[in-house]
Amino acid sequence: MDYIQLVEDFVFFAHEHLDLDNLDLIYARNRLYDELNAYPKGELPKPIKRDVNYFVTRFNAHYKKLKKDSVTININIARLFDIVSPRPNEVAKKFNELLRKNPKASTSYLYNLGINNYYIHKKDIERNKEWEAHFKNGPALEITINLSKPEKNNKDVAKLLTTKDVNYPKCVICEENLGFAGNAKKAPRHNIRIVPLKLNHEDWFMQYSPYGYFNEHMILISKKHTNMEISSRIFKIMFDALNKFPHYTITSNADLPIVGGSILNHEHFQCGGYLFPLQKAKDLFVIKSSKYKKTKISFLNFYNTAFRLKGKDQDQILEIASLILKKWKSYTDYDLSISPKHNTITPLMRINSNGEYEMILILRCNSTNKEYPDGIYHVHPEYFAIKQEGIGVIEACGRFILPARLVRQIKEVEYVCDHKLNKKEYLKKYPDLVNFTHMIDTLKANPKMSSKEYINEVGRNILLNTSVFKKDKRGFTHLKRFVKSLNL
Repeated sequence: MDYIQLVEDFVFFAHEHLDLDNLDLIYARNRLYDELNAYPKGELPKPIKRDVNYFVTRFNAHYKKLKKDSVTININIARLFDIVSPRPNEVAKKFNELLRKNPKASTSYLYNLGINNYYIHKKDIERNKEWEAHFKNGPALEITINLSKPEKNNKDVAKLLTTKDVNYPKCVICEENLGFAGNAKKAPRHNIRIVPLKLNHEDWFMQYSPYGYFNEHMILISKKHTNMEISSRIFKIMFDALNKFPHYTITSNADLPIVGGSILNHEHFQCGGYLFPLQKAKDLFVIKSSKYKKTKISFLNFYNTAFRLKGKDQDQILEIASLILKKWKSYTDYDLSISPKHNTITPLMRINSNGEYEMILILRCNSTNKEYPDGIYHVHPEYFAIKQEGIGVIEACGRFILPARLVRQIKEVEYVCDHKLNKKEYLKKYPDLVNFTHMIDTLKANPKMSSKEYINEVGRNILLNTSVFKKDKRGFTHLKRFVKSLNL
């Protein structure tokens, strides 16, 4: 490998795409020589235009030649990209200059920077499998199988046993991750760039997700490492974020286990330039209010239980949302196993093309019982093979993020069905299909149904599982009772 050519190509790329100026270019070049243990012996070669993936491939090959494990390789590549990236304060300064003029330009700048300095793994994200799930009766959903997040091999897992955990940073989204080297337990963050923000007079910051689950997947994070909360205060912060980034959808996971996301111990929002299936849902019925005439209040025709508030009066929408939240958090319905300490809301909001605020409130409940110890309004056990984790805001909005293992397991299931293997036979051949009995039995009983169609149905059924008020006679009776209690 011609390392001198590689370095010249890399610093030229950084000059073109990462604002590396001439003085910093000399500095970066020498840092790279040291990292790669290679120095020029004569005139420097002319640089050749390359893309970010070219460098990732070459750096990977270099460290593999040195027999480095995958964790070390990822750490080293992140460090190389950090060398040619603008410093965090420079990024924040440029972002804020752009934000004052054009919010969309500011987020585009930070997002593209993340792609070009390999913090956002765009090529890996493009490998994800994705399709729309259409149904005869009901709105379409989106199904994705996430292939972009790498799985650790056995050596990496074994390394966890000897890696000292110093509890720093406290979690994967804490501000202290900025420039963190990483180890076998925590991902490298050499090349991450964040931007501090004031939201509702509180200290927050923003960054992009390295494995984006949707377009321009941004995360807004509280500077304080404090537990998730759903409250009027959070609604105010979300509105402030929306007014700063009016081209984005702002969402939050719920604040309780089972119905919340994977990080409950640090306040954050999931945002981005994306319209989820739930946001496209039509009204099932409109709730007329004599008190709140500036806001359209409706119940959505979707699989879970969701209300939409639409209007231009932010204060009124905030008042209604706070009322619904307060009522729901104190609501009891013994017939449906609904009780106050188990109730919360998954909120999301955007500004539509008419300049109206649209706020959607999904009612959530994490009650359990003997039949459903993992959650009455959670994924039911027959669907665990496809999705067992908590149904966070992204899935609740109709976009499913499914694990990479399914690519292999779907092929195994299809082999079992094609060869008509019985349970004893297929478990001997494919032990990891132990939880796939429901899928295999369903496909055997319906030979015209494809694996993809089965997964589509599972997605819909999971959202129906999470619905606190089902779309049937009994469910509507209980829903009507709740709506009446709101006194709108």
